[in-house]
Amino acid sequence: MSPMKLTRTLLCALAMACSCVPALAALGGDVTTVEADRAHLKGALHMRTAAAYTIHEIQLTGLVVREFVSPSGKVFGVTWQGNGIPDLQQMLGSYYSEFAQAASVAQHDHHHLNVETPQVIVQSRGHTREFSGRAWAPALLPQNFSLSDLN
Repeated sequence: MSPMKLTRTLLCALAMACSCVPALAALGGDVTTVEADRAHLKGALHMRTAAAYTIHEIQLTGLVVREFVSPSGKVFGVTWQGNGIPDLQQMLGSYYSEFAQAASVAQHDHHHLNVETPQVIVQSRGHTREFSGRAWAPALLPQNFSLSDLN
């Protein structure tokens, strides 16, 4: 399969997966969107506070989404794990078009997609019914934040 055809196939599969799961808060969005998401999704919300951020975890049947919120109240990172991929257009908000353009030329295989631009980084991996990934906006990361905590 040619690299271009492989890219189209992966993007098509990603788009189909995204359409199966409800939308969540946008990267860079305000903390108030977390509660709206929980109510809309009828998921259970759990919060944990770390030194420089808060994690808002929304648990749905078969999917867990974590939204990382900075002290300034902005969602700076999002992770997911479960049987689907959340709607990346909604999750990435204003960063989505940049992601989509970069994803069309990104290096990937059938089970991984890594997209890195100056504004947004998205890493997704998985196969049927077992997906995980993370996305973050480097400019929004709190001071002294470790990317190893974004899981």
